[in-house]
Amino acid sequence: MSEASDLELLESLQLRFAIANTLEQMQKLVSTLLVPLLDKLDVCGAAVKTKIISLLGQVNKKLKGYPQATLPMGVLLESALSRDSSAYSQSFRLMYITMASERAESGQLAAAIPLLLDGIYQRPAAHSKSLAVALLTSVWRCVTLTDEQLRSFKFADNHHRGEVLVRLAKDLLLLSSTVQSSEDGVPVVGAGLSVSGQSVVTNEGKAPWMTDGEALRQVKLNVARIVGSEQAFPIEVPDTIHEQRFLALVCGSGDAYFPPVSSLCEDSLKRMRAANCESSSFISSVLELFLGSSPETSANDRRQPVTPALKLKLFGYVNRSSVAAAMFPQWLQVIFQSLFGPGASNKLRRQAMQFLHWVIRMAPVEQITRAAPVLLQGVRKVLTELTSSTSASIDGDVLRGSAYVAWGMLAKRVPALVITDLSHLRELFEAFDSESANVRLSIQESLLAMLPAYESSPLDEATGEQLLEFLHQRLVSSDVRQTRYCALRYAISAFPFARMEARWLCVLGLADSEREIKTLALSGLVIAPALVSTECGHLPVLEEAIRFLHARVMAPVAIPRLGAGNPLVYSGVVRFGRSLILASGMARCKARTESMPEPDIVDLDAINEFSELATTLQRESMQIALTGLYTGGSFAKSPLSLWADVAGYALTVPSLSDSPLAMSQSLMCIVELLSLSPVDASLAFFEQRQKFKAALSARDPVVQQRSMQALSVVYAAKLYSDAQVSLGAVDVELWNGQTATYLKELAAVVAGPADSRTLDERQGAILALGHISHGLCVARMALGGGKSWSDLGLSGLGQALEQTQAVLLANMVAASKTTTHAMILSALCVAIGEIGKTGLTGANALSVAQEAMTAVVDVLKSTTDAKVQDAAYSALANLALGKEELAAGFIEFLQASVKTATKKQIDVHFKIGEALAIALGRFKCSLVGVGWIFPIDPAAVYGESGLEANGAGIDVLLELVTGKMAVSPSPQDRQAAVVWILSLVQFCPRLVALMPWLSKLHTCLCSLLTDRDEFTQEAASKTLGLIYDMGDASLKDDLVYSLMSLFGGSSSQSVRQRIESDEPLLEQESLGQTPDGRAVNTTYKSILSLASDMQKPSLVYQFMQLATHTAVWSSRRGAAYGFATIIERARESMQPHLKGIVPKLYRYTFDPSPQTRAAMTSIWRALLGSGGASEGEAATRSEWAASGTSVVETHWEAIMEECLGSMGQREWRVRESGCGALAGAVRGAKPELVVPFLERMWQMSFRALDDIKGSVRDSGLKTCQALANATVAWCTPRDTREAARDAQALAVLGVVVPFLVDSGVVSDAEDVRGFSLGLLLKLCRSSGSYLSASVPAIAERLLESLSNMESQAANYLTFHAESHDITVDQLEAARLGAVKASPIMQGIELVLEQLTPESMAALVPRLQTIVRRGLGLPTRAGCARAIVFLCVKRADLVRPHAAALVKAISGSLTESSALQRQAWAAAIGFMAPMLSPAMFRNLLKHLEKTYVDRYDEDLRGVCGLVFEQLAVRCPERLREDDGAKAAASFAMVGCWDPNESTRESFRCAWREFTLGSGSTLIESHVEELLALPLAFLADDSWPRRVQSAAAIADLARVLERAARAQAGGDKAAAALAVLADRALPELVRAAQGRVWPGKAQVLECLVLVCTTAANAKHGAADMPRVVSELLLREIPRGDLAYRRSVVTHFCALVEAVPALDVYAEASAVMLDIIAHGMSSASDVDEEPLHRPLQLLLIAAAVRALLLALPQSRVLSEEEAAAAARVLCGVARDGVWNIRVASLECLQALVSSCVEPGRDGLVRALGVPGILDAIGVCAAEGKYVAVRTAALGALEAVLGSLPLIERVVGPLGTVARGILDLLANDPVPSIADRAKDAKAKSDR
Repeated sequence: MSEASDLELLESLQLRFAIANTLEQMQKLVSTLLVPLLDKLDVCGAAVKTKIISLLGQVNKKLKGYPQATLPMGVLLESALSRDSSAYSQSFRLMYITMASERAESGQLAAAIPLLLDGIYQRPAAHSKSLAVALLTSVWRCVTLTDEQLRSFKFADNHHRGEVLVRLAKDLLLLSSTVQSSEDGVPVVGAGLSVSGQSVVTNEGKAPWMTDGEALRQVKLNVARIVGSEQAFPIEVPDTIHEQRFLALVCGSGDAYFPPVSSLCEDSLKRMRAANCESSSFISSVLELFLGSSPETSANDRRQPVTPALKLKLFGYVNRSSVAAAMFPQWLQVIFQSLFGPGASNKLRRQAMQFLHWVIRMAPVEQITRAAPVLLQGVRKVLTELTSSTSASIDGDVLRGSAYVAWGMLAKRVPALVITDLSHLRELFEAFDSESANVRLSIQESLLAMLPAYESSPLDEATGEQLLEFLHQRLVSSDVRQTRYCALRYAISAFPFARMEARWLCVLGLADSEREIKTLALSGLVIAPALVSTECGHLPVLEEAIRFLHARVMAPVAIPRLGAGNPLVYSGVVRFGRSLILASGMARCKARTESMPEPDIVDLDAINEFSELATTLQRESMQIALTGLYTGGSFAKSPLSLWADVAGYALTVPSLSDSPLAMSQSLMCIVELLSLSPVDASLAFFEQRQKFKAALSARDPVVQQRSMQALSVVYAAKLYSDAQVSLGAVDVELWNGQTATYLKELAAVVAGPADSRTLDERQGAILALGHISHGLCVARMALGGGKSWSDLGLSGLGQALEQTQAVLLANMVAASKTTTHAMILSALCVAIGEIGKTGLTGANALSVAQEAMTAVVDVLKSTTDAKVQDAAYSALANLALGKEELAAGFIEFLQASVKTATKKQIDVHFKIGEALAIALGRFKCSLVGVGWIFPIDPAAVYGESGLEANGAGIDVLLELVTGKMAVSPSPQDRQAAVVWILSLVQFCPRLVALMPWLSKLHTCLCSLLTDRDEFTQEAASKTLGLIYDMGDASLKDDLVYSLMSLFGGSSSQSVRQRIESDEPLLEQESLGQTPDGRAVNTTYKSILSLASDMQKPSLVYQFMQLATHTAVWSSRRGAAYGFATIIERARESMQPHLKGIVPKLYRYTFDPSPQTRAAMTSIWRALLGSGGASEGEAATRSEWAASGTSVVETHWEAIMEECLGSMGQREWRVRESGCGALAGAVRGAKPELVVPFLERMWQMSFRALDDIKGSVRDSGLKTCQALANATVAWCTPRDTREAARDAQALAVLGVVVPFLVDSGVVSDAEDVRGFSLGLLLKLCRSSGSYLSASVPAIAERLLESLSNMESQAANYLTFHAESHDITVDQLEAARLGAVKASPIMQGIELVLEQLTPESMAALVPRLQTIVRRGLGLPTRAGCARAIVFLCVKRADLVRPHAAALVKAISGSLTESSALQRQAWAAAIGFMAPMLSPAMFRNLLKHLEKTYVDRYDEDLRGVCGLVFEQLAVRCPERLREDDGAKAAASFAMVGCWDPNESTRESFRCAWREFTLGSGSTLIESHVEELLALPLAFLADDSWPRRVQSAAAIADLARVLERAARAQAGGDKAAAALAVLADRALPELVRAAQGRVWPGKAQVLECLVLVCTTAANAKHGAADMPRVVSELLLREIPRGDLAYRRSVVTHFCALVEAVPALDVYAEASAVMLDIIAHGMSSASDVDEEPLHRPLQLLLIAAAVRALLLALPQSRVLSEEEAAAAARVLCGVARDGVWNIRVASLECLQALVSSCVEPGRDGLVRALGVPGILDAIGVCAAEGKYVAVRTAALGALEAVLGSLPLIERVVGPLGTVARGILDLLANDPVPSIADRAKDAKAKSDR
């Protein structure tokens, strides 16, 4: 087209725009002409371009007057994005796109959003900015977006769209409500924004939301909704987009101006998946927001830091990110910017401190070491800058506290920072004095955190001395509790235990007023068992330690409370010194004797408990240590003398003498020193005996007792030493004088009146007499030869002793007959017992002793005081110890006293038992040996024979016990019998006299096993075990068979009771109930059953011995019966039988009965030692400990067979115990042991999980959990791979996975099924590459489980959806949503990541099976999702198998579920790029065949879905393929599918297919594109004809637009010619024949193609006439709607082809329609819709008549008359739209007919009738359009009025009357025109 033609065309267009005076006209013009005008700018010359710009300016002005007019936004975007236009024309397009976004409707805006995002991504930055403004405007105006619209954005497929939107959303959400300007007018960049980013989102300040707060709120809300929508951003979006999306919402949640925005963002954050705080990209983005962009970034793109409020939110993510802690120096900048930067608030500083704490813990060592000095400087700066007012506030306290804590943590992480510089410690300790109480806790935490730095790095001597001095000063001078506590902690931990100065600080800490500090100080003095392992070890050197303590005790102090004069300090010194001595002694004792057993728990506890020496090892250890302190030579110069001074210090200091605690501890140490040290120590203390005598009146009985013991020892040692040195020449004055006198004085005090002395004095005197007398008698007897006092020259002393004895006896006798205070009674009993130990003196010693025993017995009978009873029993025992002849009477009395005890007074029996053991066992009893306090050998005192046991008395006792008491009906007798036997066996285990009685005792004890009393049973059981150990081999055999025969049914005649197999051994309900409600009475039956199962009856004794540790043994008396030696003997004797015992015994330890379980557990632990507990606790005496293998591992196979076999037994107890045992065995087991049994384990565990018994099910669940935990642990890869571990993991998975897949997941039991599935998911998460070989089986089973595990509610709703107002699509969407969020689906995705090429080959057939025959929507949807996942994550593995999978899916595209069809389509789309060209062509053919052959709407829709996916995923394959042209034809036809969703799918595919090519593709391949539409036109299917017609019409429009453009016009014209040649004949053929639904659309297409070709001068010249004739033939046919549409198409034809003269044919048809239509429209009998349709048809016919008026000839008179007559009639009688059309037609008729020389034609018109019709219409008062049309027709008449009047006659008056009427019209436009016409006519 020439430039002149273009200008002419533009002139006409300008005119059309100018005369457009309605919204509809303007809308039509803009919609059709705007884009062609813009396209023309790129291809026109300068003149045309200027004209176009002028026209566009006119358009802009017109548009301002029509704000409702919309612009073709979609076409504008397509034009802008698909063309490579000049910048000049593109700027116009962008301007109109922005304008369109401000005017378009919501649906158009939603459809434009994806295109805008594409444009922003693809176009240059200059264009992107305008598109971004349009995008934000569109989002702003889209108030609501449906889920379908959100999904249409397709961010998962088009990642760039999501990236662009999220980036803009972040900037917009960071935008504040106002943008301030600087002084020079430049906008200030907002927090978090860059210059360019702010410019984009504000459109340089011109965006509407910059002046309207409500608009800004709305656009932010809309953006936040899209960003937070899971429909817009499904789970498939990449993690990077998800992270940025999450961050954008975080920015929005900090909006302080718009609470709805922040609330919406916070809600979205809660719903969506949290961002990975360990993602480096996410943390980098967070830090960039926090700090702003780096300085290297350009000024335009440099982002500012965000607001402090948003920084607080961002801290929540970096505070738990190890990645953030590794980003140096960013984390350092964050900390310092938050602490000292502008806008730093207390909240921000607190968060910065928390981040600092996190960084210190998590940052790499090299980073934190490098930054440590700077960080420490910052911490100190924080502490310095906080003002005093701030420090007093809570916020200030918190901040300062955090700073102190950071200081300590930093020192802990970088010890070198503080280890050589004590100034840090000093500052922190001094801060306690100045800080508030709240901050002090933080300082304490800081100091304690710093402590490991000093623990790990030993201090040099000088630094250590300085630190100790400083700590001592803080400990003794500070009033702040935390100061003293921390000082003590440093003293304990920063120095080795051997550092005595540090221990001294702990001693001082004992005197602190705070309990917490006292406890800490005491812990610092505790000697750990590990320190006793060697003599030297880490213990202080004993001699040096004693010297140190002596120096500190004796040194004067300025502060009395800190010296040894303080009872608490002194107590600490004594306790610690004694503990050191005892610990050193144990270490030396072990070093001397290798065979000596290890100290047990009792001995190790005794080191720190400060209790009396209770075992032989303790005595020997103390004796060795004390002896070692005596280095020989002078005692005064030895360390032992120093310890003696320390121990005796309390005797010389009043403040200590008044303290019962200090005195009791001091005296105990003195007594131990005197009794276990060389005699020289006792001699040294003899001179201090007055100090002991001073304690006689002490109120504390312990002080009295120990002081008297000390007196007894020193007197005995002195006498023994003096007599040995100078026998016969002892110091008579001392002994016969001073000592005898002192005894007499004491006797006088005792014998005097009771009221003349205090109780304490009398008690002290009595105790002194007893102990001193005993000591002197021991010394005399030790001198040997049976010398009397006279023989020693000490007759005076002897007389005094006899007098003392008499006084004590007299008082004892008197006390037994009168009421006496319990203190005095107790003291008398003790004194009598002491003098009775060596036998009473005098000529009638035996009778005196009997008298004394009688008196004591009388006291026992008359008192109920426990202390008196205890002393009395001890006195009787000591009397019998001294005189064997008293044993029989002693026993007789004890047997009688038992009857006075109640059943619950068990302690009485133990007291008597001890007394019997002492009296009869004598020095063969361990109690007697431990209680010996003299430094003299007992053999020297009693002689060798005197040390032996009283055999006769033992026989008497045992005869009484077995013959009477054991069979007595009294429970007290039976209790006493078993306890007495136990006491003899326990304390006298080696008595020869007991051997003959063992068999009889065994029988007796067996009878007591049947006793109803639980205690009697357990005591008998314990004693039986001890007796068994005492016997020889033959005796043991006899005892075993005797016991087994007893339980088997044949008992000895002497046993009156026997144990039945089912007889309860305990009282009913005494042990509670079992889970099934029955009483528990089977403890011993279980034990016997276990022994019988082993076929080792001798094991009964060991089991009984080890199973009787009940609460009574934990009592004060029971503790004396230590269990250690019994366990040791039993363990040794059981070793040969362990192989058969261990499996059943192990299972019994898990028995459901608590009593059975407790008994068996005690046996297990005692028998197997630490080997039965764990590897780490193995003892050196255990063979398993020595080999490092636990007992369970040693007997693994046997235990497994026992456990697995028992889990299938009939008895529920056995099944339950087997489950528990298996669970216990698996924990911690090695996988190589488990694998051989693993499948059986799972089988039996699942069987138990489905057991009929509830408790067995619970136990089975625990077993399954234990197996699952072990399996997961074994199969979790480590960072460092090991071949052995990998092999073990594969072996385990090789058993577990097939079992779970083949048996577990498909089990009929719901619990088994659920557990199996859960374990599979755990393995998928944890096992990683170990699962490679198992992936196919796991994936297949998990996919099937998606349907199996679906909720029953979903299945119910499937059949009852309608009753719950739920559509099928909604239900399916919910089900598929559940599949996506299902943990099973997550497991599938995890396991698929471990695929290898080999496993992928095995997986594909399984996937094909599921695709073809999978049951259930979830399974099939999951399969499609899995395939998509593989395509995204492992495309390399899918590629070789893509064809097979696509082929399988292609056959499943026809299934009923629409959503599933979409899923299959997506899967094909992802795999399409991997297909071979041949397979791709086959796929396209298959889709086309399905679309063509199937009439089902859903099936045709799925073809559109697949084609859309192909176009999106691989558009280049569609374009490059040989079948691309056919594919394009297919897509083009599909774009006009009757179904909307199918149509949209094809249109999306078509856009993708033609993206970038525009109309070029159509122009080049129009013939190929026509292939399918033309085939459809010839089809018998009417819908296909309609569809093809629509496609051809669209093709014609595109080519017409292209042809109008100069560039490419020739090519487009050629394409149009091809279109006309090929399509018109087919269209004409299709339009022939009867009327069918949709035929009107075919006619429309025919007219469009015809007119397009005619205007382009293509096609046959007569084709318009052919088409018009065809249309005229069709007009009378069909219903009214069809006829109207045909008339409309006829109008389009004649309007587009003005040269076409068909008036003659058309007028007849149209006038007939008008005439008949008017008559039928008035028929009231017609249907309701008939009249409107008829009227519309008439209006269309009138318009057709108007358009058909010939331009090349004049109407004939008949034609004119007929037309005028009909038109006048309808103008008078028609409705308003018909009137308007008829008036317009009359106007045209008058204009064309009234010409000079046509008088006949004028007369034929009937102008008077026309004026009459005009007058009627002018008088219409309702419709303005009618009056306007009447004015137009009148103007036509007035314009030719002279000629008309000349022919017709005067009509001026009528015309002017009508004109006057219109001049007075209320509408100004009509009135003004009428006045102008009147004025013109007047001229």
